[in-house]
Amino acid sequence: MTAIILPTKNESESIRETIDCIRSVCSDRIVVVDGHSTDGTAKIARQMGATVISDNGKGKGDALRVAFEYVDDDVIFVDVDDTYPVERIPEFIDALKDYDLVIGERTEFIAGSLPLLLRIGDWMSRTAFLVLYGVRLDNLSGFRGITRDAISQMKLESDGFGIETEITAKSVRLGLRIRKIPIAYSVREGNSKFNPIRDGIAVICAMVRYRFSRDLSCRQV
Repeated sequence: MTAIILPTKNESESIRETIDCIRSVCSDRIVVVDGHSTDGTAKIARQMGATVISDNGKGKGDALRVAFEYVDDDVIFVDVDDTYPVERIPEFIDALKDYDLVIGERTEFIAGSLPLLLRIGDWMSRTAFLVLYGVRLDNLSGFRGITRDAISQMKLESDGFGIETEITAKSVRLGLRIRKIPIAYSVREGNSKFNPIRDGIAVICAMVRYRFSRDLSCRQV
């Protein structure tokens, strides 16, 4: 079985459409991990039959780790802002039969989906990852599939937006099987929670930290 995890914080504009789209292509369990939304996101998700849990209010990484502890299945997680093609979730589920990590590799950016400054930052991030890890991967993609065994091996610890980079870095370092699925990245609904300076620093720190960390199996406190 696979659990579809949707991290949310004030996503009332897109949560209903996202859940509807997922339900139209698969019947797997949907778990919404909500960051204490104030716009009714959690209520809408419950009304639509999704399981709703709350994170600890520390950020996206914290939300995903809470969800990973809550479910016992392989997982697909995707941002709920209309930027990712959730209708392709079945491809990710199928790929998890043969791979430990499946990454929605953003190879096409729809006009207006990512400002020029962030496009440059994204290119720099992927290039830095290539230099440090010897493989070009989309370390920032918010559309991924991970097996339960891989999650157990990673012992994730990031609280914020460094979580995707931590997952990518540890997958490479642990020698896990990685599959890239090319996807288009669309214009988002609502306001972005990503802070280019604060969260950009978190991404770089995660990239460097897990490249040189000797022990990837133990979570540091």
